[in-house]
Amino acid sequence: MPQYSLTKLKGYINRGNQTFVRKTKAIETNVDITTVANQFEYDESDAGGLANVAIPYQVRYVDGTQLGERLKTWPGGFTNLPKEYSYGNPDFYWVRNVHAATVTSPTTYTGIRIGTWPICGTSAKTLRVYAFMRPSTLVADAAEPEIQPEWHDALVYYAVARMFGMWQHLRPGWQKKSLFYMSEFERMVEEANAFMSIQSDEPIETEDVYYQMDEGYDI
Repeated sequence: MPQYSLTKLKGYINRGNQTFVRKTKAIETNVDITTVANQFEYDESDAGGLANVAIPYQVRYVDGTQLGERLKTWPGGFTNLPKEYSYGNPDFYWVRNVHAATVTSPTTYTGIRIGTWPICGTSAKTLRVYAFMRPSTLVADAAEPEIQPEWHDALVYYAVARMFGMWQHLRPGWQKKSLFYMSEFERMVEEANAFMSIQSDEPIETEDVYYQMDEGYDI
């Protein structure tokens, strides 16, 4: 169709990628920040991976051990920090979100800023941030999404749904096609969430074992 463009299609594929990841939290990793003595906060200039962090869910202070000490979230976050600075080994962390780099470019994302309390007084240690991530923008034709391969079709369903929806006034039946492909996208979102929900953070409980007297076992 004359109204179609490859640029629009790529844009919708990227939007589908962002929407899928936002709904499923399908990209998860950890970002390591090397501490600088007495530095108040850290951003993507300190660790490039922070630029794509969407939701940090755990922060650990790694000091001589592989896993490190889990930090607690500071009650009230950045806006509730004490009046006076305090330095030493951190017990808490706080996060603030910085979206707009300039007024003229409100969509420029500068990532999160993260700090500890007390402010880390030692350099060359590690703050390990475990987080759900935003997807990278797909630019090259050969670029692959970071989500698992079995969910790649969801991005195509989203793009096709949006394209049919945009031009549904041109031909009968295109609205129905748009709704169909969007329902396929949502179906894959549900499948991904169902798959990942199998993993549980609940502690493993010891299973009780009962012995039957009539089978010759002691109670």
